[in-house]
Amino acid sequence: MDGGGLAYLEDSSNIGRTTEDDFNTRAAHFSPEQRKSAYNVNMAAGGVITEDAIRYTEQVGQGRKWLIADYEAGDVVFHDPFMVHTATVNQSKQGVVRLSTDLRFYRKGDDMDERWMSPWFPGDGL
Repeated sequence: MDGGGLAYLEDSSNIGRTTEDDFNTRAAHFSPEQRKSAYNVNMAAGGVITEDAIRYTEQVGQGRKWLIADYEAGDVVFHDPFMVHTATVNQSKQGVVRLSTDLRFYRKGDDMDERWMSPWFPGDGL
């Protein structure tokens, strides 16, 4: 898509949940700082699960399709936090740059993921 946007792996919330549950089981004995580091280094090196979306769908996604939409300025997307998703290339033939934001909502009383509680800065690993 020209200008990028989000792509979703169809019907993939169960894959995301299984992936995170597996990580949490293996990292149960880690300190919070070790858990953050381990996640960033091993689960999302470079901010992505994989560099090869086709291979990922074959090996993990069981052949599911990547879904995209023709996003326009002002569009809002809500999704299950476990749904496997990615941003597509942020390039435009007209030289327009896509700017987006990520808002996360928590139930009152739930533990918040501290990784998302600091202002973003280049190279922060998230």
